[in-house]
Amino acid sequence: MFYFTPFPVRDYQLKGKTAPQQVTDITRRFTLQSFLQKGSITFDEYFVQDGEKPDDVAYDYYGDPTLDWLIFFANETKDPYFEWPRSEEQLRAYIIQKYGSLSTAYQTVHHYEWIVQQESQYKTNFETIIIPEKTVTVDYAKYITLVATERKSISMVDYEENLNEYRRKIFLYDTNLVEQIKEQHPIVFEEGLFVR
Repeated sequence: MFYFTPFPVRDYQLKGKTAPQQVTDITRRFTLQSFLQKGSITFDEYFVQDGEKPDDVAYDYYGDPTLDWLIFFANETKDPYFEWPRSEEQLRAYIIQKYGSLSTAYQTVHHYEWIVQQESQYKTNFETIIIPEKTVTVDYAKYITLVATERKSISMVDYEENLNEYRRKIFLYDTNLVEQIKEQHPIVFEEGLFVR
């Protein structure tokens, strides 16, 4: 991955090996604050489409698939394998693997919610405004005291689908910053401006 190219390399003794191995020091972090001026950093909002990979987004947005690390960086993604939104097919397979079956996942409650405000809408002269439902997570004891229209249980499937949908909304550095970041990325490591 391009991101790790300028990272320092260090010797590391692996079990079962007689000589130390040279490995990339992934305990270092590149930080934009190291070189950007005090001005604000601008982001663009982006919604990841079903099956779209980070390098696809980097290519479509920045014209360079090797800049996928910038996407992870902008979104503070620590584990790109588990924090990137899954395709519908991948999500289904993940749920089956994690819970044993879709049926079990649908029947298992993740948590309970109190609906404190129903979804509503009103019309203006030009558009319809939707006010989303608002809920609060509650325990089972509170849940059973609520009337049916004020409560809902969230299954493991609902939870995983909602989490996956939430992960689709990402932020991308404004394209005007990319050249500056690309130029400074190696310099940050050469000058020791990285952090642990």
